[in-house]
Amino acid sequence: MRRFWIGAAVVLAPMTMPASVSAATTVQKVPFDFAVTLCNGHVLELSGILLDSVTTTATPSGGLILAFHDSPQGVTAVDTATGTVFHATGLTRGIDLFSPPGGFVETFVNRFHIQATQGAESYVISETEHVTVTPNGAVAVSFDNFSATC
Repeated sequence: MRRFWIGAAVVLAPMTMPASVSAATTVQKVPFDFAVTLCNGHVLELSGILLDSVTTTATPSGGLILAFHDSPQGVTAVDTATGTVFHATGLTRGIDLFSPPGGFVETFVNRFHIQATQGAESYVISETEHVTVTPNGAVAVSFDNFSATC
């Protein structure tokens, strides 16, 4: 899903920026409906709104910076087995830098918290990813640290 948004933003960014400016920001509310299976085998049905902010900036050297920030707005979840209600908090953000000679840097941070009510266990999804590609196409840095509580 994240790769889809990044790809869509890269394709659409030049179309959303007027020729007379070097930066543009769009903010929109995006419906969020998702099901996730928990460690105990129960299914959480999440729904609500994500507040999505995307900024594109053309650099003086001819590069492009794409940044996005998503945060849940009133996203709730229900455990389909127990009826326990959860509330989503946290953020997902990323920044991509494209340099004119062909280099690329991507940093992605996801901190998605599914906070339980009624004394149930909360769940935290945490991911930090970074990739640096040199102009000649060599991967100089690459890591993806992911964790989820069970």
